[in-house]
Formats: sequence, C-alpha cells, structure tokens
Amino acid sequence: MTIYLAICDNNIADRKQLERLLEREKDTRLREDYDVLYIDSFGSEEALMTTPVKYDIFFVDITEGASNGMEIAKKLRLRGIAAPIVLCQSSINYTSYVNAPEDIVYIEKPLTKGQVSHLVDVALEWAKRRTPLIEARCQKDTRFLQYDELIRAIPLEKFLTRLCLSSGEFLDATDSVKSIERQLEPYGCFIKCKKDIVNIYHIESAIEHGFKLSNQDIVYYSSMQRNNIIKTMANNMRYLKVQ
Repeated sequence: MTIYLAICDNNIADRKQLERLLEREKDTRLREDYDVLYIDSFGSEEALMTTPVKYDIFFVDITEGASNGMEIAKKLRLRGIAAPIVLCQSSINYTSYVNAPEDIVYIEKPLTKGQVSHLVDVALEWAKRRTPLIEARCQKDTRFLQYDELIRAIPLEKFLTRLCLSSGEFLDATDSVKSIERQLEPYGCFIKCKKDIVNIYHIESAIEHGFKLSNQDIVYYSSMQRNNIIKTMANNMRYLKVQ
C-alpha cells in the first residue's frame, strides 16, 4: 500500500534526523511488506499547506515565526484534514494548549525508531480507511481532490480534460477522459452525459434530456445513457440530500 507522510519542522537538524528514521522505515517496509512510503519534508507552514490533503500523517514542530505547531494543527483541521497529526515537542510544550484539536499525538523529541514504526502503522491504518483522492496531473503541478469537489470533467483533447470544481476553479488535467473515468469509477456517483463525466451530487435539477449542475452548467445525455444514469442514481438514493 502507498502511504504519504509529511514532516514540517523549522529545525534543520531535527528535520533531517526524522527524515533518516523514516527513510530506514521505508526501506524495511518495502522489503518486508511491499508498502511504499512517500516522504515530503518542509521547513515552513507555507510549504506544507500547498497540498496537505494528500498526506496520511503529519509530523509537525514549528517554533519560529507567526505560527507554531499547534496553530498549524488547528489550521489543518479547519481545512478538513482528518489525518493523524503528531506534534513533536521541543522548546514548546504543546500539551499545555487549551482548545487543542482532536486526535493529536504528542511526543517528545527526539523520536525513536520504535515510535516512528508505530506511527507509520497509525498512518497505514488511516490510509486503509480513508476515501482515495483523485489525482489531477496538470502541466505545472499535481492536485489531489476530494471526490465531492469535482462537478464535471470535460474532454478537450485526447490527453487534456477540464475539471470543473465546486470552488469555481478549472483544472486542465493532462489525462484522457477515459483515464479520469477509471479513477472516478470506485466512487459510484459519476455518470456519463454525452462525452462529459458528471458528479450526481452536483445535480441541481433535471431538464429535458439533461441536468442543471450546481455551477449552473447544463449537460445533456443520450438516450443510450439513460438506463445507466438511473441505475447510478438509484444506488446512491440513501446518500443524496433531500431538498
């Protein structure tokens, strides 16, 4: 299984030490269990917050600047990040903070090999339970999306698909619409409308042979797609909001 781990620590020596421990754990697991660990290391909050949604665990200790580790943990939770957060205590006693977010692990520096191994197990269990993310590979970067962020996928060229997001953003993914469709299949809530892919959770109303979406787009389906659309909607009835 693939696990994504993030280190955010402004102390270079501490950050490098944790990187080394995680790299050793990565080698062990790849050899014994075939688990793959991706380790990203950051020295500031700004760098960490670029794509935090992709990580299965965070190791955090920021003691300089406007924010500290606890403030970063709070910001992650406010952004809907539910993955385990480990606050690694050095000069700041994070346990003394009131109104701390839930599900925070407090641990004294330096971490040991046994502690790192246990925390990677925690990340592994989280990764097994969580809903997988949609990987959108764009020309300049890669975005990881929650399935309910995606309203519609529109094929533009053979290997270019426009993703319409609930935030109002448009992402041009350098993938075919077929490749996007394979990623979306496990969610069970996406339908084909002509050549487009549509998230049924973003359908606002029905029109003749089509739908009005939450971003006010109008899409149309063919008569041959009608039965599959009905089947998908029926399978999702208990999850759909009653307006």
